[in-house]
Amino acid sequence: MVKQEVQKVLARYGVRKEHPVLVALSGGPDSMALLNVFMELGYSCLAAHCNFHLRGEESDDDEKFVVNYCLGRDIPLHVRHFYAKEEAVKRGVSIEMAARELRYSWFWELMDKKNLYWLATGHHGDDMIETFFLNLARGTGLRGLKGMQFRKGQLIRPMLALRRQEIEQYCYEQGIHFRTDSSNTDTAFQRNNIRHNVLPVMNMLNPSFFNTMMHNFRNLEEAWQIVEKEVISVRKEIVAEEGDQMMIPIRLIEKHPQRSTILFELLRPYGFNSQTVSEIIDSFEAIPGKQFFSANYRLVRDRFNLVVVPIREFKDELFYIDSEEKEILSPVHLKIRQFERKNDFRISRLPDCVHLDADHIDFPLVIRHWHKGDQFRPLGMETFKKLSDFFVDEKLSLVEKERTWLLLSGDDIVWVIGQRIDDRFKVTSNTKNILEIKVLNSVKERE
Repeated sequence: MVKQEVQKVLARYGVRKEHPVLVALSGGPDSMALLNVFMELGYSCLAAHCNFHLRGEESDDDEKFVVNYCLGRDIPLHVRHFYAKEEAVKRGVSIEMAARELRYSWFWELMDKKNLYWLATGHHGDDMIETFFLNLARGTGLRGLKGMQFRKGQLIRPMLALRRQEIEQYCYEQGIHFRTDSSNTDTAFQRNNIRHNVLPVMNMLNPSFFNTMMHNFRNLEEAWQIVEKEVISVRKEIVAEEGDQMMIPIRLIEKHPQRSTILFELLRPYGFNSQTVSEIIDSFEAIPGKQFFSANYRLVRDRFNLVVVPIREFKDELFYIDSEEKEILSPVHLKIRQFERKNDFRISRLPDCVHLDADHIDFPLVIRHWHKGDQFRPLGMETFKKLSDFFVDEKLSLVEKERTWLLLSGDDIVWVIGQRIDDRFKVTSNTKNILEIKVLNSVKERE
């Protein structure tokens, strides 16, 4: 049954024998059965084992077991040691999530290094059902409930239609030894809690629960395909991306009949969960400015848009420009030149290229972020204006304000870079020497 099922899946997804396969080998019944089937079918296999050092000597014994097994059958084996607990703390995630990220990162690295096409894992149907309940409790949306795929890119899971019990029975019948993870009985782990406490109840309520869930997964997959198509369409039509900033028009997402699901899927890649998405939707009726955070991103509910940007620690850094500088790359890419005013000189009207009276400028110039209380005299005005009021007039979002840089001469603001110069530094009929500063944005200009 196991061999036939694996063979059927491999044929369905075009996993041919001329393509070597990397098998993720833990030493448990699932991965041992999978490796054995591949070898029986005549595939060329490499094995990869991760020692996460989570169970002391038991983890080391698992490693010794797979090493001896592969040595005895001339199967190339690669072993990598990880310290999952320490990594989980460092990354601020669960041990299970840290271990998953570590092993897959290494698997893909190994695939590239060895020029392999297929990565095979021993996930089975019971794994998929357990993951369903985990994701149901976490609120991951339809994407997390639809189950695993037999094939996802170069990843193949040939045993998803099989039960754990069938795989273990296959091992006993074929005389395949395997290791049993003692932590599988520890219900402190959420997955084990579901396995030992939730699923027995479901099987008691419905003796055909496994088959029912396999049917449910097929239905959920089809439902997900409908949702995914709509998410792609909405993303293409209304989402704007500029650099590392993503903007979603509030008015358009608010009118969508499935706005909760669509917004969750748009924000999911940025780490926002369903609870936070609900709070974001509730904020549509509130005054602008509210912020929401995931682990690595910040969402600002602006007047017209939801603006998503990476979380950064803004330091009050100062950047200096000496009188001899012709170009700087950080924090803004600027080109600088000084020249004597000629009769045919024309003042720039572009916001990213300014002409200033060089004789009114004191070097070194300073570039910094704006501070509360900053004020300047916008070009054309005779009185000072607070920079915060200027930002309001220019309809700058909170994110745009935070990302605005100022050019200063001494303590005086010369230019709100890319926005407006100070009237005190403008070119007049008496100006003899010109300071030109240009913001470079395009690759062509940089070259």
